[in-house]
Amino acid sequence: MELLKRALFSAHHHRVHLPRVERVAAALAAQIGRACQDGGSLLDIGCGDGTVARDIARRVGAERVAGVDIKVRPEVAIEVKAYDGLHLPFPDASFDAVVISDVLHHCQDPPAVLREALRVATQVVAIKDHFRFGPVTEKLLLWMDVVGNAAPAVEVRGTYFDARQWAEMVAGAGGRFAGIEWPLRIHDLPFRLVTQDRLQFAARIEHAARHAGGNPQPPGRTS
Repeated sequence: MELLKRALFSAHHHRVHLPRVERVAAALAAQIGRACQDGGSLLDIGCGDGTVARDIARRVGAERVAGVDIKVRPEVAIEVKAYDGLHLPFPDASFDAVVISDVLHHCQDPPAVLREALRVATQVVAIKDHFRFGPVTEKLLLWMDVVGNAAPAVEVRGTYFDARQWAEMVAGAGGRFAGIEWPLRIHDLPFRLVTQDRLQFAARIEHAARHAGGNPQPPGRTS
């Protein structure tokens, strides 16, 4: 049984995890754009092993890259600090860009985490997460979370948001959607038949106070 378990984890790592890291990093780097040009700085909240942040930093040209996580893993690809899941151990405007990749739906207080991200970001907060489209997709997202987080033993809360809830949470945190990629392809066939591109998105969030213009709305959001 233990050998079968290890074989399944190994297959998931090579066929699902590694391609996902590359595609998530590419999608988030596209949302960050030129915010880290000229050797800027990048923070990854809930960074895990740091491989996504390292790849993003390479793509956007960030020279300083750091991460925070509730549980710091023994082997990480970047500098990682432990934190309480709510309060970032950095002063205001510490980083050009902040990344939150498939983390907010694990958080005890997602709006507070987003506010903290905007507090320490000077330019942009780039998010990769999910859209919930009713109870069926909510159960599907929960199942995917349980499977995907079994190996690192990450707590799964099952808190997913629809488009309207995302828009309200971002606005309540003092941010605005400045860009979004949706649907977002993360997995190959046959896995994407289950994970569904329409459930995945990457977005660019900026400080609302700095912009008097329009606010790109997530799919399904109506004025």
